[in-house]
Amino acid sequence: MPSSLDGLRNQILDAEPVLKSLDAEMEKIEFDPLVPSSVDAATDKVGRIIETLLADFKTNPILGPLAEELKSQYLDGIQEQVAAARAGNR
Repeated sequence: MPSSLDGLRNQILDAEPVLKSLDAEMEKIEFDPLVPSSVDAATDKVGRIIETLLADFKTNPILGPLAEELKSQYLDGIQEQVAAARAGNR
């Protein structure tokens, strides 16, 4: 009988290629931090990519919250680039 630790380990192993793919897709997102429509498009793309790639993990009690945390981190990264660009443009 598999233990809960085995189940967790299998979940993580199943998620690993998806998370690598997510990272690769996020690296492809390009935008101009000084152009609001470009920032909006990048933000929307982050949401769509995460929803698509992590859809199977949404109801998972461990990986579901991870998906939301990753989305938040990527969106924060966009906002940080926007703030840095605005500060450098003054």
